[in-house]
Formats: sequence, structure tokens, C-alpha cells
Amino acid sequence: MTDILIKSLDALWQVALVGLVLGAGLPALFALGVRSLNTGRLVTAGGSGAGAEDATSTASAAGKAGAAVCFAICILAVAFGIVVIVYGKQLFGV
Repeated sequence: MTDILIKSLDALWQVALVGLVLGAGLPALFALGVRSLNTGRLVTAGGSGAGAEDATSTASAAGKAGAAVCFAICILAVAFGIVVIVYGKQLFGV
């Protein structure tokens, strides 16, 4: 009886960990990528004519690099999920 309980709890923590990583971790990583695009922005104001003020801003190089890493990890995770869904039987032999 205790063997079944131990195996069940072992499987439960593994499922909870994967659910936490994929359910909250990937959206948090995506949000971190969006946030890094907003850090260190350089605002340049230019205009043509009297009173015309056009302000544009670009993300810093470090912000773009951080966002690229975060977005790449998210894309890889999504691609891996699609591969598992499509080729799961061939990969894992279920």
C-alpha cells in the first residue's frame, strides 16, 4: 500500500513541476522578453516645421539581445511540443 502511495506522490510532483514550468514559466519568459524590449530605450525627437515633434524610440542592444534569447526559448519549446504531438509514438514508442 505504501509503495503505491510513494509512486503516486513521485508522479504527482513530476507532473506539478512540468505544469508549473510550462504553464507559468513560458508565459513569464515571454513577458520577460517583451519587458526587455522596453529597457534602456533611446528616445529621439525630431520634427520638420514649427511645433512638429515626432518622438521615436528604439530598444537598446542589450534589450534586443535579451528579448531574442527569451523569444528563441519560447519558440523552441513550442516547436518541441508540436514535434511531440505529431511524432510522439515514434519518439517514445508508446
